[in-house]
Amino acid sequence: MEILSLRRWAVLCFLLPTIALGQEPPNGSVRLEVKPVLCVTDNRNPSCDLSFLIMWQSSTIGYYCLFSDFGDGPLRCWAEERLGQMTDERTFDESFTFWMTGEDLASRLAEVDVEVLRLDSDDRRRRRRTRHVWDIN
Repeated sequence: MEILSLRRWAVLCFLLPTIALGQEPPNGSVRLEVKPVLCVTDNRNPSCDLSFLIMWQSSTIGYYCLFSDFGDGPLRCWAEERLGQMTDERTFDESFTFWMTGEDLASRLAEVDVEVLRLDSDDRRRRRRTRHVWDIN
């Protein structure tokens, strides 16, 4: 009996985020989703070269624009739409943000941060020998 309820709980925890993603945003709001949101770099690859899938959905039909930190103007605008998607190819080496606006371009309705994680560290412990000094093998 206890195992059965544990299985139901595990299935519910697995499906709940999927069910929540399918829900419409609250009235007057915009949901913005960007994939991926993380890039890992190291000494060999100091910059990221990624293709982003950007999806948005609003509870109301209207005029919406997508912006990023890379330019002053919008990447794309949609008129009389409630949802949309696009892809964006980028090469970057710093974290940045995508955001959506409505007719008032100064007001951000939703935003997503894209993070850059660097693995190149000057920590000497990463470069030290793995064998003992007196090991002759």
